[in-house]
Amino acid sequence: MRWLKLAFLFLYMPVFGQQLGFALEQINGHAIINAGLTGKGVKVGIIDGGFLNADKEESLAHFFQEGLIEDYKDYLDPEAENYDGSKALDDMHGTEVWQLIGGLSKRKQVQYGLATGAAYYLARTDHGGYERREEEQFAIEAMEWMAGQGVKIINLSLGYNFGYTNKQENYKPSQIDGKSTIVTQAVDRLSKSHGILFIVAAGNDGGNKWEILGSPGDAQTALTVGATKLKIWDNMNYSSTGPKWLPYVKPEISCFATSGTSFSTPIITGLAACLLEQKPSLSGAELKDLLIKSSNLKYPNNYIGYGVPNAQVALEMIEGKDYKDVEKIKVKKNNYVFNLPDPSIYVAVYHKVGWNVIEKEILRFKKSKVKIKRFEKAESSTIIWEGGNLEIEWID
Repeated sequence: MRWLKLAFLFLYMPVFGQQLGFALEQINGHAIINAGLTGKGVKVGIIDGGFLNADKEESLAHFFQEGLIEDYKDYLDPEAENYDGSKALDDMHGTEVWQLIGGLSKRKQVQYGLATGAAYYLARTDHGGYERREEEQFAIEAMEWMAGQGVKIINLSLGYNFGYTNKQENYKPSQIDGKSTIVTQAVDRLSKSHGILFIVAAGNDGGNKWEILGSPGDAQTALTVGATKLKIWDNMNYSSTGPKWLPYVKPEISCFATSGTSFSTPIITGLAACLLEQKPSLSGAELKDLLIKSSNLKYPNNYIGYGVPNAQVALEMIEGKDYKDVEKIKVKKNNYVFNLPDPSIYVAVYHKVGWNVIEKEILRFKKSKVKIKRFEKAESSTIIWEGGNLEIEWID
């Protein structure tokens, strides 16, 4: 099932004489554009719910004109016309995801995604009128097909947890453990055997009873993407969190999206394609590691992972520049006072045991002096404000 969205908005702002999406600005996407990278020569797969009217979408026209669509498969209806479907069944979801990977409107002079020159393999595996376990099998078949075609990056703005038409098919939270679902198993298997980087949406259940991400976002090899706000890079309330029982951090990274992690994920996919163009020898695991290490947090949490990647930092790391880890501030008292270097709307504080958040606070101050109190049993706290962050280690 594709992650439901609240509303889809193309938000953009002017950068260097053109218009660049807000999320692209947040990840320093102009560094990719200035470097002349477009994902050229990189094979990207999109497995989604449908690509309705993609052939009529002006921001995707360059893919058709330049012969950058390698193949299209509809696993629900192999006889269907490509780019057909129904708005009522949300068959435009894949079209919108594709726009955020590499969309470029020449008429509006707006760039929505970075991978404008990549080669694409498209697969429709999800039906908006029902949710069945067979859709997981379709997704696996699409993954295997793409792997056989030499695709190195696959975008999955899909997730499987609950909401199946037959409720007996729903998963239990305990099954989001990195090994129980067939789609998670497939992601790990194909990642290792073919060097593919699967970039997976965390999901939009952070504000409901389920809370945690679904599969295959729990796959250890996948790069799972959450959603942050624009100015202060804490998590969007809807963004699904990583299960506390996993022995590794999920999601690993995040970026801005107003309307669902389905749309933060393709921003990262476009960036990944351009980084792979810069260094084609990178394996999927190495590309994942590069994106994590380029992100703004050095100490992760299960809400936003390592935070937001920086394209300029990633490019410099490819060239061999080393970024040293930021030291934690060790505090023996149960509070810490510091001055904000710049005015901020608010301060977000993640109180953690390990990397798991036990309490998130939003603090507002009239003055620049900020006092952070230790939450009970917290081992550390990550403080995030507009333009910065700080890590505190509480010492008993």
